[in-house]
Amino acid sequence: MCGIVAIHSPYGGLTEADAAPGMAALRARGPDGSGVWCSPTGRAVLGHTRLAVIDPRTGGQPIADEEGRRHLVANGEFYGFREIRRDLAEAGHGFRTNGDSEIALHLYREKGRQGALERLRGEFAFVIWDERAGELFAARDRFGVKPLYYARHGGRLLLASEIKALLAQGVPARWDTAAFAAHLQVSLPADRTLFAGVSQLPPGGYLVAGPDGVTVHRYWDLDYPPEAELEGGEERWDDHVAEVRAAVEDAVRVRMIADVPVAYHLSGGLDSTSVVATAARYGTVTAFTVGFDDPAFDESAAAGRAARHLGVRHHRVGFRRTDFERYLRETVRAGETVQENAHGVARYLHSRAIREYGFKVVLGGEGGDELFAGYPQFQKDLALGLSPELFAETRRGYRKLAEAGAPAHLRTLLGELGFVPGWVLDRYLSVTSPVAPLLRPEFAGTLASTDACAPLLGAAGDRLAGRAPLHRSTYLFAKSWLPAYILAAERLDAAQAVETRLPFFDHHLFSVARRTPLGWYTRDGATKYPLRAAMADRLPPGAGAGRKRGFFAPPVTGDDGALAVMRELARGPAMRDNPFFRPEAVAGLVDRLAGRPPHQRAAGERLVQIAGAVAVLAEEFGLSGSRWEGEQ
Repeated sequence: MCGIVAIHSPYGGLTEADAAPGMAALRARGPDGSGVWCSPTGRAVLGHTRLAVIDPRTGGQPIADEEGRRHLVANGEFYGFREIRRDLAEAGHGFRTNGDSEIALHLYREKGRQGALERLRGEFAFVIWDERAGELFAARDRFGVKPLYYARHGGRLLLASEIKALLAQGVPARWDTAAFAAHLQVSLPADRTLFAGVSQLPPGGYLVAGPDGVTVHRYWDLDYPPEAELEGGEERWDDHVAEVRAAVEDAVRVRMIADVPVAYHLSGGLDSTSVVATAARYGTVTAFTVGFDDPAFDESAAAGRAARHLGVRHHRVGFRRTDFERYLRETVRAGETVQENAHGVARYLHSRAIREYGFKVVLGGEGGDELFAGYPQFQKDLALGLSPELFAETRRGYRKLAEAGAPAHLRTLLGELGFVPGWVLDRYLSVTSPVAPLLRPEFAGTLASTDACAPLLGAAGDRLAGRAPLHRSTYLFAKSWLPAYILAAERLDAAQAVETRLPFFDHHLFSVARRTPLGWYTRDGATKYPLRAAMADRLPPGAGAGRKRGFFAPPVTGDDGALAVMRELARGPAMRDNPFFRPEAVAGLVDRLAGRPPHQRAAGERLVQIAGAVAVLAEEFGLSGSRWEGEQ
C-alpha cells in the first residue's frame, strides 16, 4: 500500500516539482520513503510515497525498465510475483529490484496492456509512462480494492491514489450534485465521485492517455454463468467443496507473503475466522477485534473464543460512542466520502491500533458475503431463483407498485430484471424515501428525476441476460455499492499506514465460487454453505452462527455528546451553504431525536450520519457549489 501521483501534459513543460503537492497529501499512505521522476520531454511526471512491505532495501519507486523507456509507480501488491519474475527473467528481462511491483512494468513490455493485466493477480493500482510511445497507461484491480482517481486541470491529466492529492494539485473542490443524487438512490457511479470533475477508474478498468486523448477500457468483468448452467448433482458437491477450500487456502497463502509482520482482522464470524484459521496453519497469527461498549453490537467475545480455539494471539480494540465525536472529522477526511454509520470511525481507530502494535499489513474477511450470498438481502434474491412461484408472485406485487407510481430507478429495474434487488429496495426504504423531507426543493427535484439504475444496467451489457436473480443482484452490487462504499475503508486504513489484503476478493477464488448451484448456497438453515463446508474442520464450534449482519457500530444518536456534534454541524455554515439539505430540517431532526429516550433514537441514525458527513466534507475540503455548479 503506497501513494501514487502521475501527471501527463501532451505539450510538455512538466518538472519534478509539479508532483510535490500531491505527494505531500499522500505522505500518510507511504511514510517509508518517496521518489519522483520526470520524463526528458516534460510530458509526464510520476511520484510515489512508499509503505515498505515487500523488498524494503531495493524496492523504491519510480522504477525504470532496462531501456529507460518505461517508468512505473504502483500501489498495492501483485501476488505470485516470484513465479512471474522467474518467467520474465527466462525470457531475457533484467530486474532492478527484488520486489513485486516491477513485474507490471516488464509484463507491459512483454505482453502489452491486456496481456499484462490478465497475468497480474492482486489488489493494485499502477501507472506506466512509455516515453517512446508518448503514452500513459494506468490500471486498477478487478474488484476495486485499491483506488485510482483522475481529473483534467490546466490542460493536464492528473492521477492519484486519493482525491485530496488532486485537490492539492489545484483541482477545485466542488460538489457533484448529480453523483450525490445517485448515491442516495443506489450508489456512486463506478466512474464518478462526490467531487465535480474528479473521476475514478472503474474496477477492472484501465486508462490510456496519449496523442489521441484519454480513453477508458474494461479488461475484466464478473461473468456469472447463465442460470440454466448452474444445475449441479450431489455427486459434484464434494468436488465443489474441495475446490472452494483449495481456492480459499491459496488466496490466503499468497497474501501472507511480506517482508514485515502480518496481522489479521477477526470478528468471530465465518469469513474472518476462515481467513485466520487458514493462516494459522502456516505460522504464528496475531488477530485484532473491535470491541463496542454496547453488548448488542459487540462481537469481541465470539472473536476471543475463536482465537483461543485456533491458538492465535488476540487483541481487543475498544470503541466507545464518545470516540465518534472526537474522530469524526479525521475519519471523513481520510475516507473522502459520506460515512453512514459509526463503523467508519471504528475502522479508523482499529487500523490505528494495528499500526501501533507494529503491523503494516493486515488480512481481512471482506468479500465472503459477496461471493457466497451471505447478506440477508442476497438471501431474498436467492429465494427468487429457487422458486419460480415466488418469483412470479413477487413480479405481480412489483407490477402493482410500478402502477402506483414507483420512482423511476425502481421502475427501470422492474422493467429490465422483473424484480428489485434486495439491497436496492433496502436503500430506498432506509435512505432514498425518508431523506426527502430534509432536502432543499431544488435538489429534491433532482433526486426525483434521477435514475441511477439506467446507466448501471446499460454498462452491464449482456452480463445479466439469463442469469439468476441472485447473480444479477450481486453483479450490480459489485459494480456500485461495493467499491464506492464498502471498499472505501481502504482510505481509512491508509491514513494509518496500514495495507489491508482481502483474500475473498481474489479472481481465482471468484472463478470457483461463481459456479455454485443456487441450491447449494443455503442448507439446513445455514447460509454460505459451500464456505462453511470447506472450512468445517478448521472452524471453532459456533463460528458464524446466528443471524448475519454487517459491520455496524452502535448508533451514535443514543449518545448526547454525539448528538450535540450533529446539532452544531446542522447549524453551522457548512450546512447552511450546502446544496442538498435544508439546515432547519436537519436541526429539527436532531432536536426531535434528542427529545427521545436514547434507545428510541436509532431510526434517525442513518439520516443524521449522512447529513453530518456532508457538512464535514464541506468543512474539510472547502467544497462549494451552492446550487448546481457541481453537476458535470
